[in-house]
Amino acid sequence: MWPDIQDPEDDPDPAITGLHPMALSNANPMSLGPENPHLMQFLELWEWQSHADVQLRNTSPMLSFQQIRRLARDCPRRVEYAQLKGDEYDFQGINWPRLGVSRNRARCRRLSTFRNYVNRPNADSWHSASPSQIMPPVENYFRFQSMDIRRDVRLLHFQLRNILGVASRTRVFYPSFTSIREHDPTTGRDKAAMRFDSQTDAHISTLTASQDILIAGGFYGTYRYRHLDSAGGDLEAHEGRLTNHISGITNHVQIHPSRHSSTPLAAFASNDYGFRVVDLATNRVTSEVMYDYAMNGSALSPDMRLRVMVGDHQNVLITDAESGEVLQDLEGHQDFGFACDWAPDGWTVATGNQDRSIRIWDARKWKNSRGESTSVAVVRTEMAGARSLRFSPLGSGKRILVAAEEADYVNLIDAQTFKTRQTIDIFGELGGVAFADAGHDLIALSCDLSRGGVMRMERCDAGAEDTFSYAQGAVGLPQEWWRTSGYDWMQTPEQIVAAPRSQGTLTHKRRRAAMLGEWTF
Repeated sequence: MWPDIQDPEDDPDPAITGLHPMALSNANPMSLGPENPHLMQFLELWEWQSHADVQLRNTSPMLSFQQIRRLARDCPRRVEYAQLKGDEYDFQGINWPRLGVSRNRARCRRLSTFRNYVNRPNADSWHSASPSQIMPPVENYFRFQSMDIRRDVRLLHFQLRNILGVASRTRVFYPSFTSIREHDPTTGRDKAAMRFDSQTDAHISTLTASQDILIAGGFYGTYRYRHLDSAGGDLEAHEGRLTNHISGITNHVQIHPSRHSSTPLAAFASNDYGFRVVDLATNRVTSEVMYDYAMNGSALSPDMRLRVMVGDHQNVLITDAESGEVLQDLEGHQDFGFACDWAPDGWTVATGNQDRSIRIWDARKWKNSRGESTSVAVVRTEMAGARSLRFSPLGSGKRILVAAEEADYVNLIDAQTFKTRQTIDIFGELGGVAFADAGHDLIALSCDLSRGGVMRMERCDAGAEDTFSYAQGAVGLPQEWWRTSGYDWMQTPEQIVAAPRSQGTLTHKRRRAAMLGEWTF
């Protein structure tokens, strides 16, 4: 049975109503960025070129314009695992043979026409001598569960892709046109989580959520947050201003506890070169550090003493988390950075830049004896720079690094060897990734105008180490000094369960894995 089609009365197409800021997927009309088309534009342009270009007409299949229009009009609200039929019905409910083309041919076309954005010319060029390695997609860590198609996801800056907040497996947040929406991926239901009084207030550039707090930063130096456990579903939010600078856009926000108390803090990176920490208990800015360029992302170490920062420069900064003092200035990337994360083991750090490389650093040895910055691994993305990076939580199972690119690709990388990966691909700009349910679920946000929405994936092994035939050295690799044994972020299951930050018990994970025994992947 085919799924219900979206009712245009309930969910008007923003391309028709004019609510979307512009037609192309470069969503900030005042910025100079790539103009990669969204899905329908990609198909329409391909169809037109197939008629206009003789060589392309002779070598490429002819798409059906009528079927492209039908695809834009007849859109399912929800796609579930049981409905998948290969090319006839993929994650986004697209029937590729009906369009007159295979999904693989469309993917090849997309790869050949997509333009990765760089600030430094040719920073993303690759050759056989490049340090970044191309990982084979041979792993199978997560499986697709569902995708709820939503046409109201609002991406307002083509470089800033951290607009997804995940408080739990049933509470996912994303920016819409006049509000922040709360979505339940398990049921597909939506409701308003934060309302705005004006279009100006609704210009959200970054968003995140913890178990207790939802917080968003805006284009004009402001922020807004609310407690998710408000009595009676009260949507009243606290507001604040970080800067009055004309270029005060909020590039990134991270929620974390104070090192000295349980007070929740919000660390903001702004485009005015400022990095500020706000005490969310009092709604006051407690620290402000100005740097030589704008910061676009940050991540705190597990012990809350250090912070990794990337910004409008090719170098990576390691700073003192309290004073903001720069302790390390790491070289290696070739373009600006927009993604970073710090792993639960305390020393593994990942940074993603527009040069299409992800660099892995080890806090035990930032530089070699000659004072040169030393990455322990450099891996290359599939199509565009990594805009969102997330290490799997402690105790969630096989350690992985999730890297969401600017569009289409979500890479799930083996975070012990950094040699192999699983690749999940859809069509459309991506707005971020985040783990839920103690790392058992993975949520990804697509911002495509016609087939965007919230995609939920589930661990294949339920985080139990005995469901993987994993052993150190099984891939025939030499033992580098930085590589540690162990399935999860610690070397034994007993250490993991005993850790204060561990997500669940080993028995619970094994029981859950056993329940999945009849599934095939």
